[in-house]
Amino acid sequence: MPGVQARAGGAPNGELPARALSNAHIRPFVEFHEGSSILRSSRAAEMQAVGGGKRSSIKGFSRNSRLRLMYMIGAIRRDAELPDFVTLTYPETFPSVERAKRDLKVFLQRFKRAFPEAGAIWKLEPQQRGAPHYHLLVWGCKTNDLQKWTVENWYDIAGQGDINHYLFHAGALKGSRSCVSKVRSWRGVWSYASKYLGKTFDVAEWGQTWTGRFWGVIGRTFIPFGAKRQIMLPIRVVVDIMRFQRRFSGIRSRRTFVNSLTTFCDVDQWVEKLSLDLRSPP
Repeated sequence: MPGVQARAGGAPNGELPARALSNAHIRPFVEFHEGSSILRSSRAAEMQAVGGGKRSSIKGFSRNSRLRLMYMIGAIRRDAELPDFVTLTYPETFPSVERAKRDLKVFLQRFKRAFPEAGAIWKLEPQQRGAPHYHLLVWGCKTNDLQKWTVENWYDIAGQGDINHYLFHAGALKGSRSCVSKVRSWRGVWSYASKYLGKTFDVAEWGQTWTGRFWGVIGRTFIPFGAKRQIMLPIRVVVDIMRFQRRFSGIRSRRTFVNSLTTFCDVDQWVEKLSLDLRSPP
């Protein structure tokens, strides 16, 4: 996982993008979620487009989509309740991706009814055989309750009457393990995120066919995100912070026209070392 994502600001040839508003009055700032793992600094005014055209169909797990997913996970508090990790697979005979997405929709609808105060981040990916399967990080459930509920409901939705499908998710087949496990540490969250939730792939020509969204969120308010802070700072201070970010992430050269840097780190340590003032309202 890269330590820093650098983003170039401005529009080509100095022209404003269509239907955009200038934010030239905005001062340089540092932005982060309290207690989280992601910190962003910006030293120049940014352009924000208003509105937008029709989005094209989603045919792959793009780099930008992956970054949005990783940034979302990075905004979760490190001291919060650790989530459960859930894996949902199909029997030997598996459906099209479109049908699999309908199965997930039914599963999540049932999940929300059964656990109204729980939240989850889900990710779709193919196995090497081309079968779709899902990984989820789930907050707000008792692991044993979630395990029993998941095995029964996913079998009802996707098991196709194959008892081995049920036994596999229950961890009762030789070589299998329970489809629900408790993440034991925050490092484990990032391990799962980088290995599974953030994985890119090109299997069974998935990139050539419609798949829809590759990840999503349910019960967002029950996922323990840190309170968002944005602190305005003098340009010289932001430039110094960006220098620290480059050193932390091992970036040796300074990229031209980079207005902002985003770093995965222990935000609380950075806030303390940089003496950032948290008295400003969230």
